[in-house]
Amino acid sequence: MRYFLDCEFNGYRGELISMALAADDGAELYLARPRLRKLDPWVEKNVEPIVTLDDACPEVCEVFSSRIQAFLTGDPFPVIIADWPDDIRYFCECLITGPGQMVKSGPVIQFEVRRVDAYPSQLAGAVQHNALWDARALRALFIKPKGANRRLPPGVHCP
Repeated sequence: MRYFLDCEFNGYRGELISMALAADDGAELYLARPRLRKLDPWVEKNVEPIVTLDDACPEVCEVFSSRIQAFLTGDPFPVIIADWPDDIRYFCECLITGPGQMVKSGPVIQFEVRRVDAYPSQLAGAVQHNALWDARALRALFIKPKGANRRLPPGVHCP
């Protein structure tokens, strides 16, 4: 199954703030950490006000790892699609649980980076720079609603 991924982080190469996966079948996972002490000014203005905090996530990757593992359980061939390489990097960091250890998953995890813009989005209520809404908007680019004859951006193909 395909999972559309988005992450929010504290500026260039900054700490992970939130992560979301939106699956082909409609299942969703949203993870967010408590507010960081020092935020990049752009992140403080555009991301932090719309993050839904999860007070159970003080050690981001430790908690995120177990939740990602549970979310992907049963899928032997997950395909993770993001629109930016850093999203894949943060996701992979959360897959690592210790030296030489990673979350339990199927034998293959495939990653794709698709350089597309998910906004403006036709999704009612969409809020840009919220990881869950951004993952949903990315998914909407690739999933054609039943009965719709929707055009994708140039160079984007929906298998």
